[in-house]
Order: sequence, then C-alpha cells, then structure tokens
Amino acid sequence: MSNETLQNIKERRSVRKYIDKKIPREILEEIIDCARLAPTGNNRQAWSFLVITDAEIKSKIASYARYGRFIEEAGACIAVFVNQDKATTPVQDAAAATENIMIAAKSYDLGTCWVNSYQKEHSKKIKELVNCPQEMELMTLMSIGYYDQDDVSMPAKKSLTEVMVWDKF
Repeated sequence: MSNETLQNIKERRSVRKYIDKKIPREILEEIIDCARLAPTGNNRQAWSFLVITDAEIKSKIASYARYGRFIEEAGACIAVFVNQDKATTPVQDAAAATENIMIAAKSYDLGTCWVNSYQKEHSKKIKELVNCPQEMELMTLMSIGYYDQDDVSMPAKKSLTEVMVWDKF
C-alpha cells in the first residue's frame, strides 16, 4: 500500500500498554494541529484540547476514569473539551477531532486509546482537577504514547461485504 494515510488508518489499534519514553512537545503540537483541522458543525470550532504530561495529573485521571487506568503509563493524555453553549454538534465535532488525533499519532508511531468521557461519572472530577471552565464539556480522554508494536494485535473486524451496501438496503 503506497498511501501513508490509508496505511495508518488500516494499521491503527487501541493501545493500552506504553513504553516509558517522553513524547517531544513538537510532535504533540503537530497532532493537536491536525485535531483542530477536523470539521465541526457550522464551523464553530468550539473546542479545546488539553495536553496532560504531568505524572501526578495523569495518575489522578487514571484513578477517576474506570476504563482509562492505562492513562497513567502513557506519555501523555489528551482531553477533548467542547463548549456546549457554542457547538451545534458537540459529539460529532469531538469524534472527528479524536479520529484525527489517532491517525496523526499513528504517523509518528505513537499508540492511542480513546476513552469515552461524554456525560460519564469521571467527567466532573476531571473537570475540577484541571480547572476546566463550566461551559466546557469533557468529551474524550485519549492516552497517547510510544509502545511495543509487537505487543498489539489486530482485533477481529467485519469484512467490507458485511458492512457495505450499495444504493438500497
């Protein structure tokens, strides 16, 4: 396959075990730059991306997020917030940005895992922990970091013929 973008999409996996290696700030900035270019309803761009590298904060987030314990070991955690007062399609906006983060991270050989945080039990605690403004809603937590690529396997996926329909169902 010669198209790097398609290759990254097809090879990306959820990663929950990370190597202790710092992610350069420039790489994290480039990944967030890709996130901010995702489409939003009415081009509102009513989001903020919080990049967390502080070990103590990551540890607390991991303890709050029931399905995000691995965040503590990741090189960083990216929290996607959306301003509920300004966004017309907050869930879709956050999902598009989150996908861009995952694909951009893969291009740097970084692994990610998406932790749904929209209206979840842990969201309020995390918002308080990071001094999040009231109008912002935590949509997604994402672990991101270097990983042992031999330690990640391809989960079973349905075939194209099982999910694709032409013209009518």
